[in-house]
Amino acid sequence: MSAFRRRDFLRSASRLGLLTGLGGALPFIHQSVLGADDSDEDYRALVCVLLAGGADSFNLLVPRSQSAYSMYKARRGDLALDLNRLLPIGTEQGATTFGLHPSLTGLQGLFERQHGAWLTNIGPLVEPTSPDAFNAGQVDLPLGLFSHADQISSWQTVDPGTRTTTGFGGRLGDLLINQNSQQPLATSITLSGSNVFQSGRSTGSYSMNANEGVRTIGGFDDSDVFRSALIRLIADDRGNVLRRAYADKLDSAIETGTVFREALSQAQALNTAFAADPFSSAMAQIARVMSIRQLLGASRQTFFVTYGGWDHHEDTLGQMDNMLPALDQGLSQFFTALEELGMSHQVTTFTISDFGRTLTSNGKGSDHGWGGQAWVMGGAVNGGQIFGQYPELDVDNPLDVGRGRFLPTTSVDALYAEFSRWMGVEPLDHPSLLPNYAKFVGESQGIGLEALLAR
Repeated sequence: MSAFRRRDFLRSASRLGLLTGLGGALPFIHQSVLGADDSDEDYRALVCVLLAGGADSFNLLVPRSQSAYSMYKARRGDLALDLNRLLPIGTEQGATTFGLHPSLTGLQGLFERQHGAWLTNIGPLVEPTSPDAFNAGQVDLPLGLFSHADQISSWQTVDPGTRTTTGFGGRLGDLLINQNSQQPLATSITLSGSNVFQSGRSTGSYSMNANEGVRTIGGFDDSDVFRSALIRLIADDRGNVLRRAYADKLDSAIETGTVFREALSQAQALNTAFAADPFSSAMAQIARVMSIRQLLGASRQTFFVTYGGWDHHEDTLGQMDNMLPALDQGLSQFFTALEELGMSHQVTTFTISDFGRTLTSNGKGSDHGWGGQAWVMGGAVNGGQIFGQYPELDVDNPLDVGRGRFLPTTSVDALYAEFSRWMGVEPLDHPSLLPNYAKFVGESQGIGLEALLAR
């Protein structure tokens, strides 16, 4: 392995008194630091990138063919991108060709190298839903349709008919925890704090900082007096259940932080140069953590990062021009780092957002919509393709439920079912992982993504 040895950590931990408070056990220290199998060919990870606020994805993937672009321009009005600014991509649906926002040069390259794909008109659904059934009110719809809080939750929980506290990544962690040497905090790692996506029934997420890596308690590493006092407080049990639970959490956090800091000190130095913006820094930190996956004993992981600020009710074009370069750089540089680590086929990265936005303008920008476009990338992705049904942008399209809010033709369930399969989940576990997926099996909104990832 490396200079990082269990005996060194235990000697240090004993000096700090970190072997107390949990019955002398260190549940996070397991096979990983004892000398795990050096083979990690079976390692797989999902990286969820939340574009919080509702990204205007009709300006991410744009039709370029004459008739389709004419409809796009007529409906978008002052939100339309100039045809000559679009970055062409070499694929089509029917007679329609497409282009990308001019800021997405990195994603264009990944698409052309067949390492990235676009998902079109995808969104949360409770059950298969036709335009007629929607208009007649004959189906259950996602709670709080078109609202930020509810739709951002729907994407993370893939259970839009209820307000549940568990998310897809968390439930996935519950199922796959045994593949991570019983180390729950290595299973789900967030660069953006608490989130529903990684909230499980028995597992949670470990929070890291994009710049600092492992957060520490102020003064703990710098003051022997403070450290000793805090350890005594943690160990003191006065019979208060809430106090004991909090102390146990704090004790576990200190132990885990120590392990992560020691492991991160062994992280592989990368030649890939990441940009300095917050999103790119977060993606760089994820790459660092992945480079120490063997030290952490991790075979299956999820990562979560938020890039917020996409609620563009005004100056949509200007704000997109300002924000998209960081997204493009962070994603493309992350893939380059994975190639450098020899892990590009083991990691799948995807974007989610609250909702697609209205195709029509409010006079200044766009408003809350429903179905939209998402990006998926990785060495296992059957890239260079557009999956799903890009909607005709004609005002008479029955999928348009008003102002260019499109009823999704692909459910989020279909995407997460494909991720589940790729991560190694058995079909019999789908009911606990994807509460509504059984309704979509064989239905048009539940199929079409089976070839997204290499089998």
